[in-house]
Amino acid sequence: MKKGFLFMVLVCGLAFFTFLSAVSASGESDFTKAVNGKLKEINYYANGSATVVNSISKEAEITKIITPDDPNTKENEEEIDTYTANVVVGHIAYKLKRDSIFYIQKHEFFFYDVDNKEFLMLGNFPDDQEIATFYNDFMDAGHTAGITLTSNLLFSLFVIMAILVGPILVMMFHNKSIPVPMVRNNSVM
Repeated sequence: MKKGFLFMVLVCGLAFFTFLSAVSASGESDFTKAVNGKLKEINYYANGSATVVNSISKEAEITKIITPDDPNTKENEEEIDTYTANVVVGHIAYKLKRDSIFYIQKHEFFFYDVDNKEFLMLGNFPDDQEIATFYNDFMDAGHTAGITLTSNLLFSLFVIMAILVGPILVMMFHNKSIPVPMVRNNSVM
């Protein structure tokens, strides 16, 4: 009776948590999906680990260089296009997965044009003070890459085991050979 009840609770719990993960995955925004797609280009990216720490959405004026200037000519052939679009600017935290065990926490800043579905750079917003202030606040916060706590604990455990297990193995197997009887020569000549 108890085993059946425990099995039923386990199955219900598993079904509930599977449902929760499916609901949270379907509720992702276009920005988060685009960032996950962009981060898949990075080596060692842990799929789906990107989380939005802070973001702003606004309509902003975007400046793009269509044709760059040719430095070999005297004329300025540079063509600049300026347009207004909906933009999401976000501070993203994500993890890099190394050796299938260790995770490194990284922070990055993304500028996403929602209308054209493309990533931009800070230079595309030369006159926008709100985006510049948001970016400067991110830079002043001093977010740095670092190994996560679980990875640190796991590495520490490996080091401790290596330090302890080696001497213990030596002690266990030391002098396990067949003992040779000691013969004394106490004979008098």
